[in-house]
Amino acid sequence: MKNLIQIISAIRFSLPVRLVVRQIRHHKTVLLFWLVLIGFLSGAIGKNLGVAFLFLEPEYMGEESFWSLFLVGSALGMFLFAYSIIIYINESYRFHFLAFTNHPFFTLAFNNFIIPSIFIIWYYYDFISYHNSLHGGFNFEVFDKILGLTTGIFFVFLISATYFFANRTIVHRYSRKLEKGIAQSSKHNRKVIISKAKESFKDKQRADSYLVPFRAFKVNSEMYGDFRQVIKVLNQHHGKLLLFQVFVFLMIAVLGFLEGNVWFQIPAGATVLLIFSLGLMVMGALRFWFRQSSILTVAVAMVIFLAYNEMDLFKTENQAFGMNYETEEALYTHEALHQLQKQEYHIQDKQAAIRQLDNWKAAYQAKYGTEEKPRAVLVTASGGGLRSAFWTFRVLQCLDSISHGRMTDEMRFMSGASGGTFGLAYFRELYMRRQMGEIDSLMNPRFQENISQDILNRIIFKKFTDLILPNRKVSFGNNKYDWETGYSFDQQISQNLPELAQRRLGDYAEYEELGKIPLLVLSPTILNQGRQLFISSSPISYLTKPNQVSNQFETRSKGIEFRRMFKDQEADSLWMITALRMNATFPLVLPVVELPSKPRMEIMDAGAIDNYGTTTAMKYLFEMKEWFAENTSSIVYVQIRDNVREDPIKKNSKKDILNEFLTPLGGGVYSMAQAKDLGSDFLLEFLDEWYPGIIEVVPVVYPKEIERDPASLSWHLTLREKRNIEKSLFLTYNQQSFLAVSELYKSHLLAKIKKD
Repeated sequence: MKNLIQIISAIRFSLPVRLVVRQIRHHKTVLLFWLVLIGFLSGAIGKNLGVAFLFLEPEYMGEESFWSLFLVGSALGMFLFAYSIIIYINESYRFHFLAFTNHPFFTLAFNNFIIPSIFIIWYYYDFISYHNSLHGGFNFEVFDKILGLTTGIFFVFLISATYFFANRTIVHRYSRKLEKGIAQSSKHNRKVIISKAKESFKDKQRADSYLVPFRAFKVNSEMYGDFRQVIKVLNQHHGKLLLFQVFVFLMIAVLGFLEGNVWFQIPAGATVLLIFSLGLMVMGALRFWFRQSSILTVAVAMVIFLAYNEMDLFKTENQAFGMNYETEEALYTHEALHQLQKQEYHIQDKQAAIRQLDNWKAAYQAKYGTEEKPRAVLVTASGGGLRSAFWTFRVLQCLDSISHGRMTDEMRFMSGASGGTFGLAYFRELYMRRQMGEIDSLMNPRFQENISQDILNRIIFKKFTDLILPNRKVSFGNNKYDWETGYSFDQQISQNLPELAQRRLGDYAEYEELGKIPLLVLSPTILNQGRQLFISSSPISYLTKPNQVSNQFETRSKGIEFRRMFKDQEADSLWMITALRMNATFPLVLPVVELPSKPRMEIMDAGAIDNYGTTTAMKYLFEMKEWFAENTSSIVYVQIRDNVREDPIKKNSKKDILNEFLTPLGGGVYSMAQAKDLGSDFLLEFLDEWYPGIIEVVPVVYPKEIERDPASLSWHLTLREKRNIEKSLFLTYNQQSFLAVSELYKSHLLAKIKKD
């Protein structure tokens, strides 16, 4: 029993354990960084957003590789280094015996292994488990990635050791000068160091033993320094900490200025760790120098930081690239909007739409024969980040393959929200290029790879660097704009989807007019009014037309037509990728775009009003109902969704105080989203009232609600998530939808086979 007590006491008063106790009691902010990182890895924080995959499957140069893991490992090494030096500066002077060791910093850092070890073991366990399941066991590919991660960590450790222990270097020389300057620069600094030295004698921290590599040493009574030795320890490494902070800041600044170059677009996980490293060092330094008033100091620093970012040097305008912000702004008033609702505009645009349909029908019958009427296929796609973009594109590829291209030739209308419209727009661009003879097939695997490439790396890094770097300008066409997060996003999309890179909104007008490609209508939400902004290459004011319900009552307009309102601001020159981003702008992730109107019109995600594009599609059908009734044999409505239509009934939550508060935020928002979906279904019911032909509704669903590990709502997709999406094409209800499409085109396909 006595031996057991001695063992427990020896463990309790060992330096590694004492350091953990000190951190739990006095460094909760530092521990918070570790808890957040563990929360990321475990899925407790940001699971639905796929945050864990930023560390488990990072991408660099478009792929997960040795180098992507090397960069994440290097960033983790920098975080570990920052953590070690902060604990050293804030705790080393309390353990006097460190002054008698050869390398006080190394001794304390080596003994401060418990918390970092817990995280690293957790990280490696999750990493190996994830990749073993992904690759069917431990193989060379998994080993290569582990090697990259480990090499990155040890590379930084090697640089750190050189940084700290080499005595004849520029770093050592200038850090010593900084340390002397810090100690002698002001009465406040000297007072802080002396007071901490006095405090260390009043509150001595007991440590009976400490570790060095392969050995343990006991602390004897002779290893307690005098006042001058404690002052010496206190003065150590502050200069190197300051130089390290400057180095990290400069590295982030350089990467920020060069982020347009693909070589400098580091993985998002590495960015998070760099941010944490900088934050850790700032918080640790504030605690050392302003311990008694650290909370007030942080508050003052935040005020200064916010004021700093409000300076013209740092303020950015989130503009629509391609539009002219130098000319006179469009009036955004009720009177100006009323002028856009002239009956002559509605009639004029509707006649233009009918000419498109006539041209399409003539071209279709010239290709397939005049003996029967064509079908009219409308496609809408739901939002959901890169998941929906990839899912939408793959579904359209399958429909094109099943019908041997005929269904694509019959597509007349496309709409949707967020990521779904990226899939629609990319497919339509490739379809146009196939007609022009630039590509042979829509099924090239390269296209699938393009639409699923990472975008998140650029977004996260740019959002962070925007906080600390001055504003830059970028030339686009004949105009200059602020290089903000939106531009980085658009630029990354143009790299991923090179076929869309040079397209302006007006580039598609001729092809839509000739009926060669379907009409694509984007309908982002106008924050100023809570209505839709209808963006298309063709005139579509008829979509905004109020309906006369009775002699006394007219419905309000659903929204505003973009091209007509911003004609003088070069609406047709709008970068198509920017238009798609406006349709997918979720605040906090992407900046809200401000259009050149007075007052500025603010634009965000179409999903705020209609996440499926159904209301826009039904409005189009209703306005063209006479033409469709007379000229088509059937209407096929394809709804590409990223959630199931039979929504599960949720169990009642416990009625405690927390749930009473959170229910409106969770279940309430969920219910409102489902209510909008039900409203869309309600509109479909009216099709049968006016259309005499056959109506087919074909839902194709990525069932994220019932998937065990669904693809995350993010602008990053892992290999596992891509495979998961691919497998969803073979689910029973999706195969039933594809079979229904196959039956629709069966007679045509059989005739083609006989003819061949």
